[in-house]
Amino acid sequence: MNQRIIGVILFLFILSGCATLPPLQEMSNARQTISAAKELSESAVADEKILEAERLLARAQRRIEVNLYDAARQDALRAQKEAIEFIEEAISKNSEIKNSD
Repeated sequence: MNQRIIGVILFLFILSGCATLPPLQEMSNARQTISAAKELSESAVADEKILEAERLLARAQRRIEVNLYDAARQDALRAQKEAIEFIEEAISKNSEIKNSD
């Protein structure tokens, strides 16, 4: 009886590991945010935050290819965060320039 319960628990544990899906939405969100940052400012292409976001996104893609979905999800979320920070800073700088005129 105990072996059967352990077997069922083990099976469910293995099955739950297979149920994890690739972070496709997170990847898409990060790509769109990076794209928006580049449209907002020409300086985005060479900015450290955007370069880091692109690096994280590329790493997330490599991790998806080897089924490391949780790590890929974290990279995609961090990539989006970097791009959002760039956008916030760019908007803040634009606001400061307009207020000084």
